[in-house]
Amino acid sequence: MFPLPSVLLAKLRNTMKNITLKAFASVAALAVAAGSPAIAQQAAAPQQAAPQIAPVTDAEVTQFVAANGKVATIATEMNSKLEGVETQEKAAEIQMGAEKKMVAAIQAEGLSPQRYTEIIRLAQVDGELNQKLRAEMEG
Repeated sequence: MFPLPSVLLAKLRNTMKNITLKAFASVAALAVAAGSPAIAQQAAAPQQAAPQIAPVTDAEVTQFVAANGKVATIATEMNSKLEGVETQEKAAEIQMGAEKKMVAAIQAEGLSPQRYTEIIRLAQVDGELNQKLRAEMEG
């Protein structure tokens, strides 16, 4: 795992204060993607018309929503812990711990962090998938 750059960490802190469940997927992707250079490179790639990603199954929609709920909780806890942090080292320690928990939560739901990020990327350009995810989150 690699610590999030301070710019990304600052963005994450600001974003987490105003987060909604529907908009959380993008923020979670940033946190999870920072844990793996390969995933981070994919997440940082410019938006293309339609990413070449395998279709998302109904089972994966359910897995994603369950994992996303856990990731949201972990990210919220991390944000609370980061509020009073005085040193960059302590912030990095909290961050790395949260990233490990996020990856474990995603894997516990049967998805790889890479697949989790792919689903997020696809939902950004596939309205039907986005609606399925929202319906599952609300249901």
